[in-house]
Amino acid sequence: MTQVNKMEVSEIIAWCREKDVELDRVLILSNVSADCEDRIIYSVLDAVLGSGKCKVLDRRSDKTKRLQFVLLETADSISKMSIPAELGEPELVDAINSLVQTCHVASSEERVGYRKLRPFSGFIPTPPGEDEYEVWIEQTTHILEEWQCSDNVKKQRLVECLRGPAADIVRFEKTSNPSASFSDYLSALESAFGTTEDASDLLLKFRSTYQSEGEKLSAYILRLDRMLHSMLRKKGIEFSAMNHLRMQQIVRGALSSDLVAMRLRMTHKLCAPPSFNELMKEVREEETLLKDRSSAQSNVAVSADDPFLEVDTTNTNMGDSEVEKLKREIRGLKNEVSRLSAAAKEPITHDHPALHSLAALAESKTQTRPVNKANVFCYRCGEDGHLKRECTKDENLRRVNQRLIKMRQSSGNFSGAQ
Repeated sequence: MTQVNKMEVSEIIAWCREKDVELDRVLILSNVSADCEDRIIYSVLDAVLGSGKCKVLDRRSDKTKRLQFVLLETADSISKMSIPAELGEPELVDAINSLVQTCHVASSEERVGYRKLRPFSGFIPTPPGEDEYEVWIEQTTHILEEWQCSDNVKKQRLVECLRGPAADIVRFEKTSNPSASFSDYLSALESAFGTTEDASDLLLKFRSTYQSEGEKLSAYILRLDRMLHSMLRKKGIEFSAMNHLRMQQIVRGALSSDLVAMRLRMTHKLCAPPSFNELMKEVREEETLLKDRSSAQSNVAVSADDPFLEVDTTNTNMGDSEVEKLKREIRGLKNEVSRLSAAAKEPITHDHPALHSLAALAESKTQTRPVNKANVFCYRCGEDGHLKRECTKDENLRRVNQRLIKMRQSSGNFSGAQ
């Protein structure tokens, strides 16, 4: 006896011949989950047909690749098996299928570790210890979809984490729709606490989101991904389109000065858009490399510009020490020249401090040369034979002016300050 469900009779015959089993000693279970273990099938068969009545010979996936056909060999011919009169052969296979699915679900629920969802109340402002709705619903939706348990268990765990207005919303939904699923509960919460923007508004907002100055590209990608998930919940986009939309907006909205984004712009057309995890891993690695390289260059620049920076003598040769010493001397000379140049630009008077400084410098440079005192006169008293700094006589500016006028008329040049 065979139960045909999306499997042709010719395929069943070929399968039985391949396994060398007679057709009248065959049962085929359909729509069996791919991860349903043999022990679950045996426990159901023993309860329905009796212990040792059947043996699992083989499995084959259906067209969806999610479910399987299971080939069973019975100990006796189907015609000789004691089957209740009210239960025909097709009904027997259907009953076994149903029991296998029920046992498999129950077993899966037992294996799933209990993980309590984060609390949510819907109060504004958000109470301490709670997340904002957008953060909470994204995490909760992901966890509930990943749990391999029945819809009733998911609803129970969702209700357990709700408080205040959020709990009221779900209770109202359950009252108006007793057969509501956990997805219906989430839809009710979305209507009450989610954004009022529809999918087209969210897409427009997504297209208008750009990277801010000083914002890392990885942080910008996170902002874009949250908006993509909001559109996904609103059924504005398909999951398969998320990677393409994300990369497209990064190319459009990232800063032109961002080096990582610049590389993505150059290469994004050469390959399929990566997933969120792949993209974030690649971007964060490049950001780290750029940061390390920038730090290394800054250290080199500081070492080159600061001649007084302490240097490890164990790694520095004598030539480098001499160069640093010369740099310090040149810096000191430049500072002295700049100071003297600034002083020379100020108005010159005979009593100006800079004038005396320059005279003293000139005297120190010419100490070894004899001075012809016959050609000089004092700028204090106007007499010959000595300088102003050596003068002990009373000041006579009129005589000094007369001597200066006479010198200009005779030579056309001013000899300069003493």
